[in-house]
Amino acid sequence: MKIRWFAWGLLIAFGLGCSEPNSSVTRSTDDDQFEVTLKAAKNHLKPGEALPILVTVKSLAGQLAETTAGTINFITNQGNVFPSRLDFILLGRDDSLSTGVTTTYTQWVSFALGPRPVEGRQADVHALFRDLDTTLKIRIVEE
Repeated sequence: MKIRWFAWGLLIAFGLGCSEPNSSVTRSTDDDQFEVTLKAAKNHLKPGEALPILVTVKSLAGQLAETTAGTINFITNQGNVFPSRLDFILLGRDDSLSTGVTTTYTQWVSFALGPRPVEGRQADVHALFRDLDTTLKIRIVEE
């Protein structure tokens, strides 16, 4: 009886430890002024494949008083991200008379997994903005 309970415990622990990475991740800056979201159609890739990722920067404070410019840099442990950097502008009230206020910036990037992944069975795409590191984890699957 004890062996059966032990076996069930191992199965449950193993199942909880092998969770799938999310295909969407959102993080906020320490000052809660902005959030960055990385969203992909799937959470896995085969070697040599590419994955489009939708990047969104949002002002959590709503309408900004002043126009704010920012940069998101991308790094990864496997493959490449193109473009490797996004420069964006969120228009504030002072500059919005002719174009309107913007509180959200959205752009696509592409993550290409190399033909022979070097480490482990997971790729990490990091979006670095201010004090923030938003990380999308992508499972690498066999061909």
